[in-house]
Amino acid sequence: MQPQISELTFTNLFVWNSSETVQLSRLDETVLLQRRRLRDDKTFLLPPLGKQPLTSVVKTLRKTNMRNYHLPPLYGLTFEESRQLSIDGAKVEPDRDDWDYVYLTNDLAELLGDKYHSKRNFVTRCLSKHTCRYASIGPSEVNECLQLQTQWCSLRNCSLVPGLEAENTAIKTAFDNYAHLGVIGGAVYVDDKLEAFTLAEPLNDNTAVIHFEKANFEIAGLYQVVNQWFCQKELRNYKFVNREQDLGLIGLRKAKESYYPHHMVEKYVAQL
Repeated sequence: MQPQISELTFTNLFVWNSSETVQLSRLDETVLLQRRRLRDDKTFLLPPLGKQPLTSVVKTLRKTNMRNYHLPPLYGLTFEESRQLSIDGAKVEPDRDDWDYVYLTNDLAELLGDKYHSKRNFVTRCLSKHTCRYASIGPSEVNECLQLQTQWCSLRNCSLVPGLEAENTAIKTAFDNYAHLGVIGGAVYVDDKLEAFTLAEPLNDNTAVIHFEKANFEIAGLYQVVNQWFCQKELRNYKFVNREQDLGLIGLRKAKESYYPHHMVEKYVAQL
């Protein structure tokens, strides 16, 4: 089965591990992932990986569960998976703040139609005021990306905000291991200085997931430029782009909705 939720990529699990610790276990031919979530310090089981049906895995977990041990909730379930567990007596609820936003790659690459008029204006404004060029991220761009990330964090006092500091560590881990992770990277130079970068990874056969996107916020329209150019130049082989969740942050939700997602990957939590 092809993964649909953005959490189920090696890069996501690996680079966030210092702040959202991942533990692995094996149950017969099924791999279990347990993860701590930073923002609320809760621990969850991610959907089991393997061919064994979910309901069968849950029954086995309950049967082999040590006495008095509290099984963590199952996180990231599809509606159908949650419905099956609900029938078996599990308490299930939606986790809207963690639903993934999924877009048609062509929509992000072309920005056609009236609904993207403001996005095109931002792109035009940036390109009319600056000389911009795109570059795929290779070894020679990694250090410049790290410098931009350091500057970005310095302006936002990342060290004082746990979520931003955790993200900063995750981004640095991604670049420190860039050659080994198999990620897709793109950067935009503005007046010959690297001022934006983005990192993505294949999620399944037709979807790429964008893990990080950073730009110099003082350059109007640069975020729109790096998003569009990256989709144009790197992600054309994927029908969809998953831009992850909004974490319940109003500004982030508004920004993600402004690109008009094709659909949402709904996620549900089941109490076992």
